[in-house]
Amino acid sequence: MRILIGADSFYPYISGVSVSTLNLASYLSAQGHEVVVIAPSKNRRNYKENFDRGFLVWRVGSVPNPFRKDLRMGVYRWRQLRGFIASWNPDIIHLQDPGSIGLALLGPAKAQMVPIIISHHFTLDFVLSYLRFLRPAHTYVRKSLSSALIRFYNSCQHIVCPSQMVKQELLGLGLKKPVTVVSNGVNLERFINQESEEDIRFRYSLPEGPLVLYVGRLAKEKNLETLIRSIPLVLNRVKAHFVFCGSGELTEDCRKLAERMGLSHNVSFLGPIDYQSSDLPKIYRSAACFAIPAKMETQSIVTLEAMASGLPIVAARAGALPELVADGDNGYLFRPGDSKQLADKICRLLEDQDLNMTMGQRSVTKVLQHEINSSLQKIEKIYFEVAKNAVVKASRLG
Repeated sequence: MRILIGADSFYPYISGVSVSTLNLASYLSAQGHEVVVIAPSKNRRNYKENFDRGFLVWRVGSVPNPFRKDLRMGVYRWRQLRGFIASWNPDIIHLQDPGSIGLALLGPAKAQMVPIIISHHFTLDFVLSYLRFLRPAHTYVRKSLSSALIRFYNSCQHIVCPSQMVKQELLGLGLKKPVTVVSNGVNLERFINQESEEDIRFRYSLPEGPLVLYVGRLAKEKNLETLIRSIPLVLNRVKAHFVFCGSGELTEDCRKLAERMGLSHNVSFLGPIDYQSSDLPKIYRSAACFAIPAKMETQSIVTLEAMASGLPIVAARAGALPELVADGDNGYLFRPGDSKQLADKICRLLEDQDLNMTMGQRSVTKVLQHEINSSLQKIEKIYFEVAKNAVVKASRLG
């Protein structure tokens, strides 16, 4: 099959969407499909690059995103995209978000009668977190965004989402098209049974003793202030060091907050780690537990990776996180925004090594159902079904 994937963020930028898109394109290429990914470039220039995993990336000229400093928005000519779709003749277009690239591809795809699948990776609360200046009008904005989103999705042939929480949210908003829950998945072979090397601590100047790990973007919707404010409460009970692995628009704000709280010697900000680097699994394995305070995760790839690495999880009781973390089984859930309760849950894991190990083993058991190839095979199957239905529909029209 010829498969065109449209995404507003793609590797080397790191986010849940970019990682999912990289894994999907790599898998499809390995299965013998012809794959092209359309994503924004770092400037206004259009160019193409052959990615080392066997697929083509078409970078379209872009401008800075006014709402997110770390992202760019694709700028495009409708006629140019229509010409590309007509000449390349894809069997399927798979959009990774309803952003600038998705909006650009929707019209040409419909004109050429190419079936469209879209993955839904976010919540409306995520969008509203970047529109705080419109807070007095959030009720109206939410209603308008919901209506526009569902109109967009009902123009597609199939919707893929990573959790039951997201599916129910979409159905509640009025989605009429087929929707399938498919986990983002995790490369179990890469994370399970990976040994932590002693030099990984030396390499990143991490001290001896238990590490509490956060991996992900340092961004508004991640609610990291809750985690940082929990640190003194943890240190009052146990010895620990907190590690933040990732980057984002709030990197400096998080650093400054830690400094103001006198935590500079208790916290390490590692910055972004190349997703394909062998360091990432070793950093996970070096930790004693994983903490994720975000209120609006639609699944959380980093939580899946932490589980595969044998870590107990302390997660906010919010979004889709309770679908991954069973309170008292493979970790603990805490009230979103409650630093005191978060600290208490972390301390329970650090104070009881047997409990920590048992819950970590339960994480590995629970994550087995999220093996990434199984997820990608499900998406590939959806492609064949949707393409077959499109052919039948075209023959009837003909």
